[in-house]
Amino acid sequence: MDILLPNEAYTLRDSGHGMKLERFGNYTIARPDPTALWEPTLAPAIWQAADAIFSKEKSALRGERWRNVNVSEDLWTISCDDIRMRLHLTPFKHTGLFPEQILNWRWFGPLISSAPKPVRVLNLFGYTGGATLYAAACGAEVTHVDASKPSVTWARENQILSGLQDAPIRWIVDDAYKFVTREARRGVRYDAVIMDPPSFGRDPKGKVFTFEKDVPKLLEAVRTILEPDPLFVLINSYAMGYSPTVIKNLLAHILPLEKITCGELHIREEYTQRTLPCSVYARYQDSII
Repeated sequence: MDILLPNEAYTLRDSGHGMKLERFGNYTIARPDPTALWEPTLAPAIWQAADAIFSKEKSALRGERWRNVNVSEDLWTISCDDIRMRLHLTPFKHTGLFPEQILNWRWFGPLISSAPKPVRVLNLFGYTGGATLYAAACGAEVTHVDASKPSVTWARENQILSGLQDAPIRWIVDDAYKFVTREARRGVRYDAVIMDPPSFGRDPKGKVFTFEKDVPKLLEAVRTILEPDPLFVLINSYAMGYSPTVIKNLLAHILPLEKITCGELHIREEYTQRTLPCSVYARYQDSII
């Protein structure tokens, strides 16, 4: 289990009753988290004083999900290990950053920076670019793929904020599986792959993605674009119904099981030792010490 501790950029202040109270930089927000089934620690008044609260009511209109909004989004940026990202209150309760992912970034970062040659990284389902920018800052050549054009545009804005305008990054708006199969036909190979597939999703053209059906097929395709001795492969998943071992076994279909570790990403609360489980992962690396 990897645990993110409270820090200057992000703090989990409290959780419970299906919600979490978080501080991103200067702003505190409250939003749903279905795993937080326990009792909150902080008083209701502290929760109600949040700068923005996401409504769980199904009757809430798409544009009215957030209430008590006291967030100036033009100024809302935070820095994670020198990667600077702009945040927004989206209609789907997200902000553009999954803070626990910095634990994965800190895992693959040293692998890239200590590699004897430039590392070519493919980031699938790259979202707003955190992993892409972190890998690039460590010296990698990165291909970032996401089916959402707004997400890729957002990621490129984060590239500028992070001062990485000249980093060797390719920004691709495409379906992950289709892109990988085309790269295979072109004979393109990568030293490392990062992938964070959704548990369920729908692309702009309406195509449905399901974890159990599409991830095994995608991994078969990824096998064809990996170098013979890849540096690392990372799968992160928010399909919390699956144990880390499930993700590990899926990855073991294309890479040696003995070189794969797995676990969960957690965030520790500010005032207690309680942790909030966020995602599961499997990590392949060429040599495990």
